[in-house]
Amino acid sequence: MTRNAGTDDSDGFSKFSGWQAVGDKTIASANGLIRRANNALAKTTMEMINHNAGKRRVMLQMVIDNITKEAAYLSPDELAQLSALLNKHIEVGAQSIALANYALKMREPSLTRCVLSALLDDETKKHHPRLHALNKELKKARIFVIEA
Repeated sequence: MTRNAGTDDSDGFSKFSGWQAVGDKTIASANGLIRRANNALAKTTMEMINHNAGKRRVMLQMVIDNITKEAAYLSPDELAQLSALLNKHIEVGAQSIALANYALKMREPSLTRCVLSALLDDETKKHHPRLHALNKELKKARIFVIEA
């Protein structure tokens, strides 16, 4: 299904493109710092920022393509596969949360605890709730599924 190119939302799309451009600058900057980093924490932090910016760029491009080219759709089989994958990922995330909570109880250097705490916050406040929300939306998405 192709979108109607007659709708003019060039300002909205330029904002998406601007967001992607900022991400591209972030990636380039992080790559430069990664090459120069001698410290494991600094290098790992830059790699994390680089990875996040790269994934955000891919997701934004999917949004733009979904609006301007072809709307996303799932067949019933694809919906079932995606839902099963999300369920498995949610289970693994729950295990990660339990392990992080256990690790935080250990007497580790404060920097290690800070990194673990950041990982735990990322998992519990962002990833885990978003995956649950996406899975819930997929279960309601029958209207978006194209029957074969």
